[in-house]
Amino acid sequence: MKKALTGSMIVLMVFFLSAGLGFAGNGKGSGNGSGNGTGPIHDILAGEPFVYSGDVIGCTQGQGIEIATDTETEDGNVVIYGIGPVRYWDSLEVIRPDVGDTIEVSGYVVDYNGEFRNIAMEITIDGTIVQLRDSETGVPLWRDGNRKSN
Repeated sequence: MKKALTGSMIVLMVFFLSAGLGFAGNGKGSGNGSGNGTGPIHDILAGEPFVYSGDVIGCTQGQGIEIATDTETEDGNVVIYGIGPVRYWDSLEVIRPDVGDTIEVSGYVVDYNGEFRNIAMEITIDGTIVQLRDSETGVPLWRDGNRKSN
């Protein structure tokens, strides 16, 4: 009898502990940030609009690229953030911009903790326009299954 009671208690403990971990949602991606401590950039649409054209000359860590433009910056190069994960581009059946591609990017320059960043809203590559963020809210379209492309 004691063995049966002990076995039942162990099964109940495993069940309750497993259920707690399941409800915790560890790593389910429902947060707003990149997960690296930098957090999201809210209110993107309050930034200053931009349009840049140029050749991709590099990829940054995360979801960013660097393009060579004819703009009046220190070296003519501009870093663009928020181009979305590879899985989003794959779902649209469009190849994500890579070094050597010529693109046009529109978006907003936002102040992110004292650093100004160019956040992409849409990218045109090889005549295909890829919408990256909702035009009314600025929310990335790769979240919650929202996917749009022209």
